[in-house]
Amino acid sequence: MTVAPEPPTIDPIRLPTPPVPPGRPGFPLIACVAPLIAAGLIWAITGSALVLVFAVLSPIIAVAGLVDGRRSGSRQRRRDAAGYATRMAEAEDTVDQSLARLRRDAWRAAPAAHRMLGDAHDPTRWADPATAALVLGAGPVPSGLRLEGGASAEQRELRARAAVLTGAPITVDPAGSIGLVGPGLVVRSLARSLVVQLVGQLSPRALGIRIPAGDDWAWAAGLPHRSAVSPARWLTITGGTPAGPARPGQSGPSGGSDTDFRIALAETGAALPPGCATIVRVDGASDAELVRLGGSPAALHFVPHLVAEQQTAGFGAMLRRAAEAAGVVDSGDALPETVAFAPLCSQWATDPDGGADHPLDTPAGLACVIGVGERGPLSVDLVADGPHALVGGTTGSGKSELLVTWVAALAARYPPSQVTFLLVDFKGGAAFDFVRELPHCVGLITDLDDREALRALGSLAAELRHRERVLRDAGGRDITDPRSAGRLSRLIIVIDEFATMLDAFPTLHAQFVDIAARGRSLGVHLVLCTQRPAGVARDALLSNCSLRLSLRVNNAADSLAVIGSDAAARIDAGRPGRCVVRSGSAPAQTCQVATTTHADIQAVLNGAPASADPPRRPWLDPLPRLVTPAQVAALAAEGPPPPFVLGLIDEPEQQRYAVAGYDPRADGHLLVVGGAGTGKSTLLAAIAAQAPHRIDLIPADVEGTWDALVRARAALDGPAGLAPAGGRRHDAGPESRLLLFDDIDAVLARWGEEHRAAAVDLLTGLLRDGGQGGLHLVVTGQRLTGALQALPALCQSRLVLRLPSVYEHQAVGESAASYDETVPPGGGRWRGARIQLMLAEPAGHGYEPAVVPSALDDTSASTRVLLVVAGSAARTAAAIRAAASPAFPHVVLLGAHPSVGAREDRLVVSDVAAGTVLVGDADTWQAHWSLLTGLRGVAPLVFDGASLADYRLLTRRRDLPPPLAPAGSRGWLLRPDGTVHRVTVP
Repeated sequence: MTVAPEPPTIDPIRLPTPPVPPGRPGFPLIACVAPLIAAGLIWAITGSALVLVFAVLSPIIAVAGLVDGRRSGSRQRRRDAAGYATRMAEAEDTVDQSLARLRRDAWRAAPAAHRMLGDAHDPTRWADPATAALVLGAGPVPSGLRLEGGASAEQRELRARAAVLTGAPITVDPAGSIGLVGPGLVVRSLARSLVVQLVGQLSPRALGIRIPAGDDWAWAAGLPHRSAVSPARWLTITGGTPAGPARPGQSGPSGGSDTDFRIALAETGAALPPGCATIVRVDGASDAELVRLGGSPAALHFVPHLVAEQQTAGFGAMLRRAAEAAGVVDSGDALPETVAFAPLCSQWATDPDGGADHPLDTPAGLACVIGVGERGPLSVDLVADGPHALVGGTTGSGKSELLVTWVAALAARYPPSQVTFLLVDFKGGAAFDFVRELPHCVGLITDLDDREALRALGSLAAELRHRERVLRDAGGRDITDPRSAGRLSRLIIVIDEFATMLDAFPTLHAQFVDIAARGRSLGVHLVLCTQRPAGVARDALLSNCSLRLSLRVNNAADSLAVIGSDAAARIDAGRPGRCVVRSGSAPAQTCQVATTTHADIQAVLNGAPASADPPRRPWLDPLPRLVTPAQVAALAAEGPPPPFVLGLIDEPEQQRYAVAGYDPRADGHLLVVGGAGTGKSTLLAAIAAQAPHRIDLIPADVEGTWDALVRARAALDGPAGLAPAGGRRHDAGPESRLLLFDDIDAVLARWGEEHRAAAVDLLTGLLRDGGQGGLHLVVTGQRLTGALQALPALCQSRLVLRLPSVYEHQAVGESAASYDETVPPGGGRWRGARIQLMLAEPAGHGYEPAVVPSALDDTSASTRVLLVVAGSAARTAAAIRAAASPAFPHVVLLGAHPSVGAREDRLVVSDVAAGTVLVGDADTWQAHWSLLTGLRGVAPLVFDGASLADYRLLTRRRDLPPPLAPAGSRGWLLRPDGTVHRVTVP
């Protein structure tokens, strides 16, 4: 913001140098003495007295020369002073002429309200400059003149006078708001001058004005700028008489943008609104002060240029005639501020074509009226004008209202058998709350569930293939072919916030390009709506969007991207629903979009014809949370059933569900990974219930799992398989066998380190070698840690259920994008697709653990003697006595007290009678080593509560006994033949 125009570049003016006065000449002493000396020498030589007479003339001549020199210096000083005065006068004239020229050029370049008011043919009118300027009045401004040379007081005074251009125009930039403070009469006169200057510089296409109500501004009512439609900026005047209701072409000052102008009038500075960059205090008709300029103090006094109200008489009419002659008056002022939907519906019912821009009786079209244009109701036809449409509009422009009105208008005119809508709202879905109730609406996709949104949008490719099949079967070329009439309804995909959708799912752009290319013949139409049209879609998509509609946008680039001009960027922010429509190469039209209420939608619903069959949806519902065997059987009947049914998989790109099957021979081992409660055990029960092969269902039990691994390994290594001693058995033939291990990681965690390592070796060996021997494993677990990390490489098939975190999901080989923490129990990923597992049918009987015999019932020994190594010998001895086994009536606690017949308090083999149980801890048995070694060959050895180290210490064996359950009084029984069994101990 500047006070005056930038001064032109002027050559500097050089000031004359002041004259330097000559110095006063001194007395010529040498010239006076030299003749005297010469005369004396001549007299001495000649002796003539006459020579002395000439010597007397020497002082006279010297004095005469001195007087003559001073006279000549005085004369030179007078000549230099006269020349300097002449040159200074010339410099002053040059300065005055330069200042006058600068003043004249400044006034010529500045807008002049009086010239604009008086000249009906002003050539500078409506030049629409990029930066407007306003003249407040006349005052001193820097001239920009440069004076070089000279340092006298007179020259300093001239330099100071040349630096200031008095009487120059005081100009300001109207941007940033101008505040005028002072008495109402003079303030309004100055404001009147500023308004005249602005409407004289800027045409109605570049500037619209909003004025306060009242007689003080009645002179401006006839200005063509008052009815401007979509100007580039607005001038809002506040203050004075309070503003009344908004008139056509006028709205409150709150709807402006940063480029708009504002002039505020007030009696005092405190009454000004905040944010005024320029503040002027007017004290009278010839005295004003620029208080603030560009937000900084200015303190510049000037003479304001005022315009009386009488001077503006006829000014508005003159400008309106000039606007009409120049063709800059927009007829958009004839458009109403709002349009109701119901009257348009009534007009369609009585006169479908009355006043509409399109004929509404085209049988293959989708014409409907969406609002009121310059020549009456404005209709658009998505078939004739499309086949696809692009809608632009910033927040608050009425974009969503346009979409709702368009959908409601089509629904009011066409039944669901002719047109259906798929609504996509990436603003949460609230925009389509009303119209989603229409029977034409086949779905609403929102951004509240990204996965379901992507699934539904991915189904659109399958919808295109379905329509191609229908047309091919009917023999029709496209949807308008009579042979395909009535087979397909047109599908309109309405997308609010298309740019947001592409930001969330960039891969969908290619799919929508495909829909845009093939949609015309298949009856699929796109209505793409976005706040940021510029650069959102590629040319391959936009080239098929022939119908363009743009409400108000923020910049010219967005307007050009939609309608090819900047008209939409000039729409007033205070006119929501104002829209520019362009179809193909036809000229653009401006309209006011109708406003649709819930009552209007209800009226459309009430008038819609009843239909027995709902319209076809372009995608299936998500997989059910519970999949029953009956649902799977209905789908499996279409083809050969798989050996084992797992559940249903979702194939949205095919618009179908498919049966997920598992064939051990073809698919190999199966690894199932999932968190707690995700359906792993249910899956194993479902597989076991189907039982087409020999199946062992092994629950998460430390003893049963170990035994199953050992038996399976022995079955592979031996000539014949072993019958299962635990788990659930089903026999359907000897050709194959299936082992189902549940929660293998939890079982491994409960084993000791040595048992865990051995079990992992057994498991990996079965996975590696089992396939060749007809043995296949289904292994479930929650986490693959430690040695279990090798399982995915050994299992040919993998089923991933819900896991606690995306990192664990990735650790089992799935992509982060496929992770979904919201899937219900039984939901997961199977071969890259979403799966929901089948519920298991109730089994006839559950898992029956193997019966573990009591150590007191063992009859394998030839003698009725039992050796017990106990962790707590006294407790074990007491428990055995309490059991009162008839086979072992005698219980001896070694080391407790001398036994009858013992020699030196130490038992020997011959002292032990039949029916005796010898109990002692590991240390005691070491003390009775000879007794132990003597009886081991004929008596079983039981370990109760003893550690693996105790077992190895006393047996001298390195093999692992079977693991024991944490509870249940389990122990090991080492028979004389060297076999180790699990037994219960009292």
